[in-house]
Amino acid sequence: MKRTAVIMVALVVFSCKEKVKLGQIDKIKGYWQITKVETAKGDKKEYPVNENYEYFDIKNNSGFHKKVRWQPMGTFLVDDLQEKMTASEKDGQVVLDFSSDFGKHSEIVAELSDSLLVLESEEGANFHYKKVNVNSLEQYGKKAE
Repeated sequence: MKRTAVIMVALVVFSCKEKVKLGQIDKIKGYWQITKVETAKGDKKEYPVNENYEYFDIKNNSGFHKKVRWQPMGTFLVDDLQEKMTASEKDGQVVLDFSSDFGKHSEIVAELSDSLLVLESEEGANFHYKKVNVNSLEQYGKKAE
């Protein structure tokens, strides 16, 4: 009986997860820091501390993605490498298509809120990110540029 109750609660929780809509995609704009990765096989890797950030810029479902690195002097190290990014809806899911001189790939936006982003790769891995308020970094000597 307890087992059935646990399964029912789990189904309710997972079925209540709100589906991401294309109209929400502007929430992705900004700096994000990876917190964990879950592979399709169920392996998990946590990232409690990371000096690397993901930066997304999007407008009208088109933009770019790039990696930046925090520097001890309180700035971000930024290079010219970036991926073009477009957002679209396919089969009822929001999909980000990335392209650069190095290749193309797509990721499903599994979850998106003001503070949480989960992207699912084509291989089925889930990448969990938390939003970083760069203004709050200044109080820790991490000034954003």
